[in-house]
Amino acid sequence: MKKVLTTVILGSAFALTAGIGAINSVQAAENERGYISVYAETSAEAVPNMATITLSVETSDKDITKATEANKQAANASIQAVKKLLDTAKGETVKTTAFNVSPEYRYKDGVRIFVQYNARNSYEVKIKDVSKLGKIISAGLSNGANVVSNLSYSLDTNEATCNAMIKKASAMAKTKAEAAVSALGTSITGVKHVNTQCSTNTYNQPRYNMSLKSAGNAMAMDEAASVPTEEGTIKFRATVDASFFVK
Repeated sequence: MKKVLTTVILGSAFALTAGIGAINSVQAAENERGYISVYAETSAEAVPNMATITLSVETSDKDITKATEANKQAANASIQAVKKLLDTAKGETVKTTAFNVSPEYRYKDGVRIFVQYNARNSYEVKIKDVSKLGKIISAGLSNGANVVSNLSYSLDTNEATCNAMIKKASAMAKTKAEAAVSALGTSITGVKHVNTQCSTNTYNQPRYNMSLKSAGNAMAMDEAASVPTEEGTIKFRATVDASFFVK
């Protein structure tokens, strides 16, 4: 019985050793296979068809109730004016993103002195027709908003555009590799490694303040519509870093 057990144990140990040896042999063969590494890059520009912007209403008063109530009325008027310009059927939206009320202090001779309460209500607007961005900004500012921030443009086909560009860059990488190995009298047999990336230059414009006093709020919408906006273009950049096995 002991002999049989010993034989089985030794047999298992031999099988395990043989298995490890086979794996190491495959890995060694894999490492010894020749390969070529190439890099390809492509870029393109597209006109954005979506825009996102944040409009805010800031009010102040020594009385917290008055500051809050004034903010509520101005924000509601501003939001309702913007809503009239949105096409909700196409997915254009407006939503409140932040509301806060905080005390403001100043210091004199090391003593903290209360100044007033500041209330701020911010709402984000997303549109699918960038040509009306100027009118939306003007509608918001003409009806109570006094701060514009976080303006950004985008494309609703970003993923599809990136996929097409990665496909193009991958084809370029393969063409480069084939040209090189052909000149060396060999050919590609497979893919060893591929790393792809796609990025855009989407950005947020810096915050700027457009305070409107009572006289400013009375401006006609026709005049307000002159607020200039320029969407420019979105730049896409796709890169492919690939290695191909050769024989």
